[in-house]
Amino acid sequence: MKLKFGELEKKISDVEKRNKAELKEMQTSYDHLLADHHLLISDKVELERARDRAAESHQTTIDEAKGMLTRCDGEMVELYALVSELMLTKKWFLMDGVAWVVKLVHQSPVLEKVVADLLNSVNAVGANEGIKKGFQATRDSVRSAEEVPGYDEGAKDALDAAIKAFDNFHISVLGEVADLVDKPLSVIKQRSELPIVKEDYEA
Repeated sequence: MKLKFGELEKKISDVEKRNKAELKEMQTSYDHLLADHHLLISDKVELERARDRAAESHQTTIDEAKGMLTRCDGEMVELYALVSELMLTKKWFLMDGVAWVVKLVHQSPVLEKVVADLLNSVNAVGANEGIKKGFQATRDSVRSAEEVPGYDEGAKDALDAAIKAFDNFHISVLGEVADLVDKPLSVIKQRSELPIVKEDYEA
């Protein structure tokens, strides 16, 4: 009986040892599984953060793209307005601007004076030549051509001066037109509709 009882105790002891060993292995496995579980949770949190960052970055990219589109739309509107203004300017210049410049030149007091001086000098020289020819025909009645009434001794000098002035003639009003190049079309049109006052264009 004692022998059987001793064998039974030995078997129970062996079973307890095996159970302890298995329990230890199970505890080790559990610890590993728990560590893996915590690692997975940590990875999940990191993935969620990465997802949120990606979503935020994506939204930022979308917002930036929308902003760029808005700015592009604004720039396109400004560019269209500029092109339209240039087209109107070109049309106005070709249809009305050139005529206005010609009118300015035609009515320029400076031009009128230069042309008048030139014509007067030509007439005076022509008159002198006529007087000389007349003197030849009436040589016996006067001593020299200069004594004939109406003879202008300074006519030749005046003609030379008039020709020089005409060669060096500068139309000042054209400079005033050039000053309007950078002005808006509305300002140029408004200026072209104003009367040409002689005091404004004296040399």
